[in-house]
Amino acid sequence: MSDRKDRLRRGFLGVGVVTLVLAVGIVVLAGPTPVTAALFGWLAIGGCLLVAAAVRERLAGVGWPRIASVGLAVLALGATTLGFVQLLAGAGGWTLLNGILMLVVGLVLVLLTLECWLGGVGIAPETFAVD
Repeated sequence: MSDRKDRLRRGFLGVGVVTLVLAVGIVVLAGPTPVTAALFGWLAIGGCLLVAAAVRERLAGVGWPRIASVGLAVLALGATTLGFVQLLAGAGGWTLLNGILMLVVGLVLVLLTLECWLGGVGIAPETFAVD
């Protein structure tokens, strides 16, 4: 495994674990409500896919870059949705800043999703090689 590939997959593992911890933390701190269930589901799906991409080379015949791109796409979709909801709910002070921040995070996640899905446009293609 190349050094870049190893670093990228370790990063996916770290982000996936942090996302899963965040999902559990939201439910524990806010209690079981429909909103926290939706947030938990969104974060848990994205986090599990990133962890799976980090620890397995292939999963059901699909290479790890495609699995990671789906996990990142799930997180990007949720982040942009939350950003737009924050902006539409009432743009003032921290709500406006939070909405803009979520949209920027969503944009970064979309760019990384495309990078993984296409197999290396800006990053070296050998980084996304599946053995």
